[in-house]
Amino acid sequence: MNLLSLETQKLRSKYLTTIRRFFEKHEFLEMDTPIMKKIVGMEPYLDPFLVHSPSHKESGYLITSPEYSLKMLLASGMEKIYEIAHTFRSGEEGSPIHSPEFLMLEFYAVDWDEFQMMDWIEELLSYLNKYFHNFNFNKKNVVRRSNAEIFLSYTGRSWKRDDLILTLKENRITYQENDRYEDLYFLVFLNLIEPKLPPGILFLYDYPPECSALAKVEKGVARRFEIYWDGVELANAFFELTDSTEQRKRFREEQELRKSLGKEVFPIDEDFLGCMEIGIPECTGVSIGLDRLLMKILGKTSLRETSPYT
Repeated sequence: MNLLSLETQKLRSKYLTTIRRFFEKHEFLEMDTPIMKKIVGMEPYLDPFLVHSPSHKESGYLITSPEYSLKMLLASGMEKIYEIAHTFRSGEEGSPIHSPEFLMLEFYAVDWDEFQMMDWIEELLSYLNKYFHNFNFNKKNVVRRSNAEIFLSYTGRSWKRDDLILTLKENRITYQENDRYEDLYFLVFLNLIEPKLPPGILFLYDYPPECSALAKVEKGVARRFEIYWDGVELANAFFELTDSTEQRKRFREEQELRKSLGKEVFPIDEDFLGCMEIGIPECTGVSIGLDRLLMKILGKTSLRETSPYT
């Protein structure tokens, strides 16, 4: 445990209280979902912690996100919900902005699209600036740019596979001819774009279909966005996929990818798919790393200065 100063502990308490007041003000209901589950997310590049009792009769995985549980609640009729959850990801250490355990704020709003959600997150930041800590937030300074625009601006090319390969060759970045599209995309993004993102807060929206994760794909783009603050990733958001058939297809593809990477392959969460079949309404969901956001609000550069989990 990282023992924070008394002042920082009090700030964390005020921070969480302020966030909860904002959600209550906007009639969001706070949810409480399991932190240990038999089946966790299928993300190929995330590895959950396996835990068990001394007898091994009870076992499960600590969640990497409360996403599936919260979406299942939407199928029961909930419309505006949020959770502040402890989440766990193996390998999330060795960096000043990573920690194996961290607080995640995840929330969903029915009938909101991704741009309405961007507006609302700006309202959240304004509220924190006014009632928690003044960090000189101004909506006029928030930048919104499409992913395609960013790629063209920073590389002079599109995000098409052939263009990604040309960009990697030009910058002498090692890749393999049989690399998956997503691997090529992130090689370019992490090496040539993320380090050069503009200062301040950036909403980066519309992603290649191959990077859709759990977002809907429409008009040739995945309807998702991420939030960066001075190049630090803070949040990930989807205009949520609601088609259970497409979701099952994506789960199977992710199973194959995990297998090819030599990772444990998890069974498909049939309870989650069952809820999708009942009907998850159109909605947008967002996950925000609360420890990173607090770090940036307070003008710090390491989670050790603001988080007890490092």
